[in-house]
Amino acid sequence: MARTQCSRGGRAVRGGGLGRATMGPLVVLLAVVALVAGCAGTVAPPPVPPVALSASVAPGAVDVAPAEPLVVSAAGGRLTAVTVTPTGAAPLQGTLDPAGTRWTSPQLAYGTEYRVSAAGVDEQGRPGAPLEQTFRTVAPEEMLEIRSIRPTDGQTVGIAMPISITFESPVTDRAAVERRVSVQTSVPTEGSFRWMSDEQLNWRPKEYWRPGTQVTVDARLHGVDSGGGVWGEEDRSFSFTIGRDQRARGDVNQHTLVLYQDGQELRSLPASYGRDIYPTQYGIHVAFEKHEIKRMRSDTWGGPAEGQPGFYDQNLPLAVRISNNGEFVHVNPDSVSAQGRRNVSHGCVNLSPANGEFFYNWVQMGDPVEIVGSSRPLTTRDGDIADWTIPWDEYRRGSALASA
Repeated sequence: MARTQCSRGGRAVRGGGLGRATMGPLVVLLAVVALVAGCAGTVAPPPVPPVALSASVAPGAVDVAPAEPLVVSAAGGRLTAVTVTPTGAAPLQGTLDPAGTRWTSPQLAYGTEYRVSAAGVDEQGRPGAPLEQTFRTVAPEEMLEIRSIRPTDGQTVGIAMPISITFESPVTDRAAVERRVSVQTSVPTEGSFRWMSDEQLNWRPKEYWRPGTQVTVDARLHGVDSGGGVWGEEDRSFSFTIGRDQRARGDVNQHTLVLYQDGQELRSLPASYGRDIYPTQYGIHVAFEKHEIKRMRSDTWGGPAEGQPGFYDQNLPLAVRISNNGEFVHVNPDSVSAQGRRNVSHGCVNLSPANGEFFYNWVQMGDPVEIVGSSRPLTTRDGDIADWTIPWDEYRRGSALASA
């Protein structure tokens, strides 16, 4: 006997094959649609995570380096209150960003305990767990101090002047210190740091500076571990300007000192250089001191001692120092007859009163004075500014960060 099945209208349909084949997929589809519709109506939104507060220094940390400020942050919400209080002092006046998610402290002090308290709310305004912690900064045994800088702040210098930072004590971790010193220039300038000694960090451009360049040096040394228990004392910033393009070229064999300005020869001055036993050294010198009167003694640079032939002790006018080994460009009335003809000095460049006055008034600190034709080179042992005697690739290798 054939089976009888119910149709949608209640009529009996004989034979199962045709009805099962035509109605089955539709029923399944409707069931799926109903199931999906039912599920969609019951899906709950994901929970909103609570605001999470954190500080850039771990809770309870000790011997914290104060090189960077403390930062308090809110994730998933915003800060509503931040109080950072040094022991025995008023709370710090920090800065909150416009979004209210990041609070930054001013510079932290050495040897100080700080208490941090912060509160925040999530994106729906619900308060989260507060932040409460303390930490202590390191108390240095010894401080790294800057003894001198060159150029000085606001100075205008010549195109050959390097930057020099000299410290009161040797630097053990040169990379840590160098990493905190930056040089910004108003025009793109390729340059490099070089440690001239454990106490002196220099920077010079690959080529001479471009006239008119504005330079700013930031030495952010406060909180820097320079090694051996010595920590950076303070931040220091200074700016200077590169003046006009001026150069002097001294030819030992021609007995002349030729002055150039903006690429054009300005004046050729008769000069007398060092005699054969005391030759003026060849290479790029840099003018860096001016003296209206300078006392000069031969025994201060390794020359003849008192009582020996050739000893001198004189006060000479209008002297421009071009190295730290005793070489000056200066007036010497006693050698005027030799100037332009032969070399009779102990290594200095001798000029007449009139020519010496012109050079003294014309030269800028930082102008290059290139000496050619001599038998003895200027080296790093001979001058305070010997940067230009070092080939560029070798100069760059003198950076503590060269390998990086």
